[in-house]
Formats: sequence, structure tokens, C-alpha cells
Amino acid sequence: MTRAAEPGARLAREFGRAMQALHLRMEGGAGSAASVGRWAELAWREADAGHVCVDVPDEAGRAALVASPVVGTVGEPRPLALDRGALYLHRLWRAEATLAREVRALDASAPLPCDGGIAAAVGAVFDRADPADPQQRAVACALERRLTVLSGGPGTGKTTTLARLLVAFARAAPQARIAYAAPTGKAAARLAQSLAAQLAGLDPSGELRARLPGSGQTVHRLLGRGAGDSGAARLEHDLVIVDEASMLDIELAARLFASAGPATRLVLAGDRDQLASVEAGAVFADLCAAPLGGVVVLERNYRQQDAPDIGALAARIRAPVAAGVAAGVEAGPLDWPASIALAPPSAPAIVEEALDAWREALAAIGSGAAASQVLAAYDRHRVLVAMREGPHGADALNAAIASRVRRLAPGRNAGDWYAGRFAMVTKNEPGLGLFNGDVGVCLPHPERGARDGDLVVAFDGAQGVRLFPILQMPACQDAWAMTVHKAQGSEFESVALVPAAAGHALNTRELVYTGVTRARRRLSVWGSREAIEEAASRPTRRHGRLAERLAEPQSDPAGRR
Repeated sequence: MTRAAEPGARLAREFGRAMQALHLRMEGGAGSAASVGRWAELAWREADAGHVCVDVPDEAGRAALVASPVVGTVGEPRPLALDRGALYLHRLWRAEATLAREVRALDASAPLPCDGGIAAAVGAVFDRADPADPQQRAVACALERRLTVLSGGPGTGKTTTLARLLVAFARAAPQARIAYAAPTGKAAARLAQSLAAQLAGLDPSGELRARLPGSGQTVHRLLGRGAGDSGAARLEHDLVIVDEASMLDIELAARLFASAGPATRLVLAGDRDQLASVEAGAVFADLCAAPLGGVVVLERNYRQQDAPDIGALAARIRAPVAAGVAAGVEAGPLDWPASIALAPPSAPAIVEEALDAWREALAAIGSGAAASQVLAAYDRHRVLVAMREGPHGADALNAAIASRVRRLAPGRNAGDWYAGRFAMVTKNEPGLGLFNGDVGVCLPHPERGARDGDLVVAFDGAQGVRLFPILQMPACQDAWAMTVHKAQGSEFESVALVPAAAGHALNTRELVYTGVTRARRRLSVWGSREAIEEAASRPTRRHGRLAERLAEPQSDPAGRR
């Protein structure tokens, strides 16, 4: 067990003991107290691992839980809930049941009045009308229905599709209230930037853009403190676009759907094959697989035509190997593209590769180049790892790279800060406009040089480069190497991927696929072919009943014991 897992394990044990004690205080049977405590501990452990519930397959276990005063029937406010043969922490049961109910309510037809009809409105934002085109179907769906779920890998045109939707929607509803959001501040800012770039070509006059949001926001900020399934606050927007929706956990998704106003249309965009949320649930994947009227999947990759081997490897990881395994057929060996380097993990070699990739950026710092030039040079390459700890984890690689860069840095250091430091914000600071996941570069002050205390940190943004004195900076960590989880939603020209070893719990299809698809043009893998092949055959399984609830006929009750 890793050090990171120990606090969660202790909390799970304490929760189990607390439920056992509460069971006895509430006059539950003494003979079943220990069993209730064990199941409660397991429910907490599973929630900590990303599962919404834990299956209770044996009749004796279910009988003990049914009889316990700490376990509620459907809807009862008890610490635990038993439903559909599974045990939940009550908050997760409530979130799942709420989300299923609200998704089904939002999965409804609501055609937007358009001059000439919806087909004409869609055709007007594309070069050539083609009802069979998935991008056009997605735009039509968002104009016709209250809920649209749009899935596609990097380069399949999600942002282009969303931009065309915005133009069509703004033309049909000039007074519409529109919002962009994402689970993280970084993803929200990137969505707004990407949409602005696309809209510049679709709306040259700027007339439509003037009516659209100038920035994105986190889903939490969109909902506000009072929003939730209690109905205390409702979204007043006509259209809400949420990007990187694979990062939505079950509780946040329940709040989002429950807060939708009577006129709100919700568009969720993401990649169903990417890593699921850090917290419990695999909401986006479940929605993509559900029998909903507004699910559209984009398959064609437009961006990686210059690097087809990366797309081919991603497709092989995502589908064929897994399909063979699922069908009980022995998967053949993975055809490794010659253009993608594959080597055993070696920290010194990974560091050297990274320094070679960033040599232009380091030289630019020494020559006093503009901050925008340095940021662009740094942002071309990233080391992505499966784990934080270990000799090939983010912590060790960050320390090794930082040690080398410090020796090359011009001027004096100021504690943790030095010219050339690549840093990631780890705490949201809305007042500064900095959010968890934002990445910046420490540089000598453009006017005063690199004297101690004259260092600034440069961040790119929609309005250009922003500079912050180091004394103003929120909590940060080195960003030379980052986990694949942290890199979700980002893309880089070049990626060095360090997967977990074969047999490790983190060696999953979603993690490796997400890491591979962060690369636009160049990819090197510091691992074994065995590990990649194993990952392709190991999809992440998250226990929950959302898919089951959404597949039931509408007339069925909300839940059953």
C-alpha cells in the first residue's frame, strides 16, 4: 500500500468501526454488527477507489444489511443505502438516483425555432450540408433536444462542432443566455480560448461573438454554493456547454443536471475512452452507452494526419485488442509503429530527452526572449507519467530535471523559484485568475533582470501573457513531469509517456490511451510493449448502477431494494 493510500484506508477502517458502533447503539442485532462494519468499511474503500457502490453478492451479507438500522431502504436518510444488490454511502446513492432521474427528464425533444427550420440552420454553418456527418448531427441534436452528449478523441473536431453550434444557436436565439464550463479552471479557460479561435473564422464581423461569453468557468462556480438537487438554485441559461465531461464525478454531475432550469439545454463534450473522474463514478462513459436520444460520437481524426502512427496506436489500444479479449479471443501482438520510440524506463534518459526538447526554451530565457516565446517553446513537450511516486514517478523526475535546469538558470535563485522553473498551480485563486492546473514559467523581470526578488511567473491566457511576482504566487509544484490525470484535456506537440509496469493497478487502457492521445506529432514510450498490451486488455471497471437505471423503461420506479 502506498503512502497516499494509507490515510484513505485508515478512514475506511474508522468509518466501518463507527457504523458498527452506531448499529449497536440503535439496537441492531449484536450478531450482525461485525458484518455491517466490514461492509461499511468496504463501501468507503470502494468509494475512495472511484466506485459508486459495492456489490453484495451473498444472501447472508444482504440479510445483515437489510436488518441494520444504519442501512436505509430507498430514500431513507441513513448513512448507508442498499439498492439493486449493492451497498452505497448514502450521499452516493442519492447522487446516482438523482442523476438518473434528471438525465431522463432532460432527454427530451425541444426544437428551437429557426428560420427555415433546423436543417437549414445547421447547413448554414457548414460548407456543405450532409445530414450523415456526425458533426452536423451533433449541431442538429443540440438544436432539437435539451440534452446532447458529444464524444470524440483528440482531433475529431469537438471544438469545431461546438463553435458551429454556438453560431447556429446565436443566430436562431439572439437573446439566448449561454455559458461555457468545465470541471477545472484550466479546462474552462482552454475551452473559451479554443472556441474564440474557431469563432474568429466563423464570425468575421464579430457581431455574434459580442453576444457570447468571453471566458469559461468551473462547473462549481457555474452552479454556485446553493445549487444542488434540493432545487435551491436553478440555472437561468438557455445553453450550457460543459467540456472535458469525462472528468465529472457522480455528485458534481447530479448537481449540474438537477440545477438545469426549465429552458436550459445541456451539451456535454468529452472523450468516453479517456480516464474517468478522480472521484466516484464514470458518468460520461455511462451516458455515452445509455439509450439516450442525443448521443453523438465523432470518430474521424483530422489533426493527427501528420502523425498517423499515433492515431493508429491509440485506436489499437482503445478497440481491437480489447474487442478480442472481450470476445474471449487471444489478442494478437501489438503492431508497434516504427516512428514511436519504445524503450525500458530510465530516469537519466528521460531527463536527457526532456532537456533536449526544452533546449530552445532554455536558450530563449538566457537571451532575454519574450515570455510568449518561452511559453510556446516549453509547451511543445511534456513528460507524462502514470504515478507520482517511485524512481520513474512525477516527483523523482521533476526533482531530477529541476536540478539540471537550476544549474543552467541565469541569475540568482529565490528559494524554490529560479529563472526557467516550469510550475503548475495547485490551488484555485479566482482573484488572480489562476486555477489548479495552470502552468507557467518563471522568468527574470523583463525590466529589472534576474536579481533576487525580481523574478516573475508568466502564464498564457485569452488576453495574452500575464506576469505575476513570485511573492504573489499561490501553491505550486514543478510541471516538468506530470501525471496523465493532470494532463487530461491538454495536448502537446511531443510527449514522453512513462506508463506503469505490467501488473500494476494503474496500468489500464484508459490511462495509456489518454497518455498516448496527448501527443500531436511525436510520442516516445518509456515502458515495455508487454505493459501496453496488458493495458489495452484492462479497461477500468467502476461499480455503479447508473447505466442500469438509465436503461430501464421510464415507467419503472426510481429504485428498488
